[in-house]
Amino acid sequence: MHKYSDALSSISNKASLFETDQEMDGFLKEAISPLMEQSGASLGAIFGYDESTRELVLRAGYDSGDYWDSMRCGKNKMPLRFALDDSELGRAFRDDSVRIISYKEEDKSPFRTKILIPVVRGPEKLGVLMLAHQSPGAFSREDTADLRKAASLLGDMLAEATAFIVPAEKGASVPVPRSRVIRGLKASAGIAQGTALPVWSDIDSVADTIASSGSVDGEMELFEKALELSSSQLEKIQKSTSFTDTEMISLIFTAQLYMLKDNSFLEKMRKGIRDGRSAAASVREVIQSYADRFASMSEARLAEKAQDVRDLGYRILSNMARPDKAGFSYNDKIVLSRHIYPSDLFRLAVEGVAGVVLRGAGVTAHISILARSLSVPVLITDDKSLLNVPEGLPLLLDATSGKLYIRPDDKIRAAILDKEKRKLRTQGSYILKGHLSDGEPVSVHANINILKDAEDAKREGAEGIGLYRSEFPFILKNDFLSEEQQYRLYRSIVESQSGKPVTLRTADIGGDKLLQGRSEAESNPFLGVRGIRFSLANREMFHDQLRAMLRAGAGADLGIMFPMVSGVEELLQAREELEFCMKQLEERGDPFNARPRVGAMVELPSAAMAAGELAEYSDFLSIGSNDLTMYLLAVDRTNENLSHLYRSHHPTVLKVLASIMEEAGDKADQISVCGDIASDPLLVPVLVGMGIRKLSVAPSRVDAVKQRLMQFSLNEVEDISREILSIKRLDEMDRYMKSLQERYPLA
Repeated sequence: MHKYSDALSSISNKASLFETDQEMDGFLKEAISPLMEQSGASLGAIFGYDESTRELVLRAGYDSGDYWDSMRCGKNKMPLRFALDDSELGRAFRDDSVRIISYKEEDKSPFRTKILIPVVRGPEKLGVLMLAHQSPGAFSREDTADLRKAASLLGDMLAEATAFIVPAEKGASVPVPRSRVIRGLKASAGIAQGTALPVWSDIDSVADTIASSGSVDGEMELFEKALELSSSQLEKIQKSTSFTDTEMISLIFTAQLYMLKDNSFLEKMRKGIRDGRSAAASVREVIQSYADRFASMSEARLAEKAQDVRDLGYRILSNMARPDKAGFSYNDKIVLSRHIYPSDLFRLAVEGVAGVVLRGAGVTAHISILARSLSVPVLITDDKSLLNVPEGLPLLLDATSGKLYIRPDDKIRAAILDKEKRKLRTQGSYILKGHLSDGEPVSVHANINILKDAEDAKREGAEGIGLYRSEFPFILKNDFLSEEQQYRLYRSIVESQSGKPVTLRTADIGGDKLLQGRSEAESNPFLGVRGIRFSLANREMFHDQLRAMLRAGAGADLGIMFPMVSGVEELLQAREELEFCMKQLEERGDPFNARPRVGAMVELPSAAMAAGELAEYSDFLSIGSNDLTMYLLAVDRTNENLSHLYRSHHPTVLKVLASIMEEAGDKADQISVCGDIASDPLLVPVLVGMGIRKLSVAPSRVDAVKQRLMQFSLNEVEDISREILSIKRLDEMDRYMKSLQERYPLA
């Protein structure tokens, strides 16, 4: 029996006839009528999905035989909208599930039964069909199956004809409701409140807000005042003591200061004003000219200098737009953008940005890592309505929960900020050295990217630096750095630890950390010239880096580690280059560390299989579990569509880790783990049970890992490890992990 689907089939030929929104409403009315007639329902409605606002919108409905037009809109004459998380309607759509809701007499509902059926076409969700009946148990199992079929047929008809919600004409804006939530994915956790600062529009949008004085003298005065303010802002940033990474600040902001002191550059703007153009128009014209010139250069690293020029133009014009204030500032601003470069993110952090929301594709791994280092909350969303959030709108960003609140009310604001305060209050106690409950030592070190991380690590009680990702200054500068620049950066890291061991990893460039203009774009960068391959292919750069590291480590407990080593041959080549650099420094008479600990990263399956040989020719090994898991499971961890397949506790991954420990022999006690699993509370006891005695984690996780270690004795972790390694299937492993959490709940 297919009474519902047959009823819709009879009108399917009409779906191709309508072309306007009004004709769409007529078709929806005609589609609801036979469904209500067949079911005896007293209410029927169709809700369409508005992708731009992630809401369900009431398109058409009948109530007791009358067209529901009077109920379709709220008091503001706008169609009624329903959030996906706040109603049964939204949950039916979100979960793609038929929901039957029963009401009791005391519920005071005019209905006793309501059914909600998602309208879909393949993977595309179009809306929800709703029917309500005055009798209890009005819809049988057969009805449910046939209504599913009818809704699918409805979806086919509508998708072939047009979308449920007719999009706004090109250029028209999607209205942002007074208060709502935009959802997304966390790139960097944290809470931020402030006002919106959209930056997807170019400097034209700022220039258009600046009124002209109408006189050459007035425009010249406005320009010179903005110029002076811009210079003082940049100089203040350069001298700021609130952000201690002065070397990186210099690398990022010096170019703009030089531009502000370039007379030929500034004189072109002044000439435009003298020729009768407004100050804003003149600045815009010159900035665009220079930016276009850089952008057209064939060398990518120079082409990206266009961004420096545009950023400076944005600063000058923003200061013009605020002539009577202290000038433009990122303080208490939540920046909304389509894309961000690492240097942009660093610049925003230095200037006090509250948070960042990115519209569009996922963020590369190094942007997320850098954002966490800079303590900048970052959210990624595909919600189109973000594009219509105007400047100055009050926002509350809860990147930890993946939510951006538009015009949050006092209740929401208080609840989220109070949650953050409680989180800060419940930080664990400071423990100097990591150990198990029976005293067995397990040292906890820190993974860092910038000087701020190193300082955080020391404050959190890290027992040293287990991994310094030296490629981050290269990525931020988008170019190679000189030996002297690198020496100053590395020396600041070493000195920050006051004698604790520091392991500097040579640059891991390639994969998702492409150095524009210096590393070639490859069809499969994760299997291309990256890590130690890149360094060995760029010997001069490699020598500069090794000499800088050796000099920075003079008088310190220094480790130098090579990334993405595929086998012992690459390790031996890298060691030869290190010896060569030592001889150079000796000939130069420069002080340096003549006996650094030399190690290799185990991130590739081939390196895991050669762990014994690598251990023989190195002082230590460090397991990079993130990349090792990715290569073992053939899952790109930056691909959101495959994230559910990336499992650190996969039986294969854990067995490989155990085999590395076994192959290393008497060097096993010199093996550390520096990937995400080193701070995973469920896997920490497993690693220690395998014999790992050094973990390297994000500075913010140091104390939590030490606290977790104290929940286990040596016998317990060894038992857990044996049990884990006997498991062969992933579903069994999932169950074991759940039982482990129940036996040893998080503190």
